[in-house]
Amino acid sequence: MTRDSLSPACLYVVGTPIGNLQDWSPRAQKVLQECDVVLAEDTRVTGLLLHHAGIKKPMVSFHAHNTQERIPDLIRRLQAGDRVALVTDRGMPAISDPGQELVDAVWEARLQVSVIPGPSAGITAFAASGFPAPYAFWGFLPRSGPDRRAVLEEIAQWPHASVLYEAPHHMAETLEDLTKTLGSDRTALVGREMTKKFEEFWRGPLAELRDQDRAWRGECVLVVGPLKKMPGSGEVEWPQLISRVRQLVSDGLHPNEAIRQVARQYGVLRRELYQRVHDSG
Repeated sequence: MTRDSLSPACLYVVGTPIGNLQDWSPRAQKVLQECDVVLAEDTRVTGLLLHHAGIKKPMVSFHAHNTQERIPDLIRRLQAGDRVALVTDRGMPAISDPGQELVDAVWEARLQVSVIPGPSAGITAFAASGFPAPYAFWGFLPRSGPDRRAVLEEIAQWPHASVLYEAPHHMAETLEDLTKTLGSDRTALVGREMTKKFEEFWRGPLAELRDQDRAWRGECVLVVGPLKKMPGSGEVEWPQLISRVRQLVSDGLHPNEAIRQVARQYGVLRRELYQRVHDSG
């Protein structure tokens, strides 16, 4: 790849390692070597990465708190023909990291976007989970309040696998909320330090993961498995539905309303679910 091989007036979305430098592709390094400027979530982190590869390149900070301020000038630079590379501290930009608004603005300005693929923590964890596709990617949950409850309810209504990111100091709270909302027996996987020397994965029921006596360290990825039996696919997982009803009741919902909601969500007869809840004590 020569310098002239990079297209002018193009935003290059460049993946970087999520932990292991050997996962950094030669193509990604060449683009960073040949571009005109690098947009970095944290210039200190990216500076170390570039130094490791012997790359010296002007950097501009581009993070969640200055995105709107930076975009107009970046569009002007692209319109003038600059080749701009966008990176984040780890993984793929614009996926629960800065960049989505810029990519959208570049398209709106009828300029060019090119992606240099790299590692992604969410895809890495999903590949390790053993759960079938499809899956939904939720990123980081809202921290609290109605927005958090609304997203948790959306996840509960999604019958397939779900991928979430979480900071270590919020892991205990999130596992507790997922257990309450999805049921204690829903299978999930937690991955941390992925691609690094001390990579770890745990898979089991949400309640078991919640009750682990551990101090979570490093950014974690949660993969919640699908319902064991999908509505209409044959045998219904009644214990899972009963657990969901009881959780809604413990959250303050009237039992009849809880049964009505769960029956509608999972496509079962309300009277049959009522009888099974009653019989289970």
